[in-house]
Amino acid sequence: MSAVHDRAEPSAPALPTASAAAAWRALRRTLRPHRLLITWASVITLAASATAMVPPFAIGILVDALGTGAPGSALVWCLASIATSLLGGALLTWYARVLYARIAEPTVATLREDAVEHALHLESGILERAGDGELVSRVSDDSRLISQAVAWLLPALLSAGTLLVLSVPGLFTLHWVLGLTGLIAVPMYLLSLRWYLPRSAPLYREEREILARRTNTFLNAFHGRAMLHSQGWAQTQIDALEHASDDSRHVADRVFRMLTRYFARNNRAEFITMAALLTSGFFLVQANAATVGAVTTAALLYHRLFDPISEVVTLFDMLQEAGIALRRVTGVLLAARRTPLARSAVPSASSPAEGLTLSGVSHRFETGPQVLGNLDLHLRDGQCVALVGSTGAGKSTAAKILSGVIEPSSGTAALDGTALAALDTATLRRNIALISQETHVFAGTVRENLLLGSTAPCTDARIQQALETCHAGWINALPEGLDTLLGSDGHQLTAHEQQHLALVRIELLNPRIIVMDEATAESGSSNSRTLDMAAAALAAGRTALVIAHRLSQARLAHRIIVMEHGQIIEDGSHEELLAAGGRYAQLWAAWEG
Repeated sequence: MSAVHDRAEPSAPALPTASAAAAWRALRRTLRPHRLLITWASVITLAASATAMVPPFAIGILVDALGTGAPGSALVWCLASIATSLLGGALLTWYARVLYARIAEPTVATLREDAVEHALHLESGILERAGDGELVSRVSDDSRLISQAVAWLLPALLSAGTLLVLSVPGLFTLHWVLGLTGLIAVPMYLLSLRWYLPRSAPLYREEREILARRTNTFLNAFHGRAMLHSQGWAQTQIDALEHASDDSRHVADRVFRMLTRYFARNNRAEFITMAALLTSGFFLVQANAATVGAVTTAALLYHRLFDPISEVVTLFDMLQEAGIALRRVTGVLLAARRTPLARSAVPSASSPAEGLTLSGVSHRFETGPQVLGNLDLHLRDGQCVALVGSTGAGKSTAAKILSGVIEPSSGTAALDGTALAALDTATLRRNIALISQETHVFAGTVRENLLLGSTAPCTDARIQQALETCHAGWINALPEGLDTLLGSDGHQLTAHEQQHLALVRIELLNPRIIVMDEATAESGSSNSRTLDMAAAALAAGRTALVIAHRLSQARLAHRIIVMEHGQIIEDGSHEELLAAGGRYAQLWAAWEG
């Protein structure tokens, strides 16, 4: 219940964040197929930036021409030059933006697809600890920031860089004093960056992590809305979301204050440099060392730098955000993916020849308390075993280890003498299927949801056979039968129907071993018999481990194992355990009462 009632304290996310070097390598690798397009877009950007140099010089020439009484043709020539450069620059800039957009979208799509594909193969415990919001935030909000950076950052930096490279020599061609005066701004800009960079990176990282926690809180409330409403806990989750939103607002306020101080430092640099240019220009004109037109050009050249410099300042802000976002998206690729061990590297000689086995298994989650302690368990082929015990006894953890979803901290989980860690995912899932009370209906038809995970073609006749086996004839009564659209825009299934659908899906997959972790817990009293019948039919003829939340289910198993505090304390049939008068007998008496 703590997940509902307590406000989660900030902690390091379960999904790692890549180093700057690793993130940059991933971006370069993704951009590599677009090298020619990037080169062409860069050339267009440089040309567009060069056109921006024409108006200041044309206006300077015009000022001097007017002062000397030049003919009207000179005025027309200057105005035509300005108009042509402005129009040409606008067209070239537009074309460059289009090219960079063509680069950005496929690049970010590739990064996002790689992250999602990798996440789908992660150890489930990693995603459970991270929460849905952490992954969603990385592949949506963070990816959006990267896309904006690729589309805007490269052209803007090239444009600003070109103007700087051309403007500074331009000032020196007008007069060396004007050139040196223009350089006054450089150390002030560098000092401003020196102040900004070490403060912005950790602040932006904190902002992204807080946004991820807010998304996670919202998704938890959304997915659990029915339970929250029925239990009267909605307000507690609303309070948790408000706390997360407050945290987000506070960090956004700190970011805004930091940017305000940063922009003020740059504005101060611009004011001082412009004042120095006009002052030195005044004395140069007084000394006949420069013309009014030359000083006008110098002032316009420097003023022309205001926008690109301000844009670069803004881009450093975007660069910091995008850099953190890129490190977070790339970090998904660094999370521990399930990779099979070499078969020869896994000791399994002590395991029985056939069946599913736990040998000396202990487990703890990260630095938490021990959940399982030195567990030994053997499920023989064709045997149905019920696992019972108090809440927190370690039943679900044992089920996840037996199904290969998580690897034990120590000891070995093996199938037919081969450690589960040595099996590839396809082999593991072909042999063992985990069915939990947490089900999900994907947007699509009933048929597509039933065949999820199937690798071989499946006829409607086979589907109908599975429906009959699992007592799920209600599916044929849906508006369009197997073609009924499910999801937010389609037919809405109840929690009982979603669980029933999941059981039929496993029947179609036809695994050798099934592990049911309270797979019928979503059924109410009116539906419990239907789901219990479906679960019993699914277990028939297979090796099955059933974590039973109703002892009436456990009674039907060939063998019952009782767990407490991560240990097996009793093992036997229903009659044997009742006769022993131990913990199971106490649980059964309470159940009957």
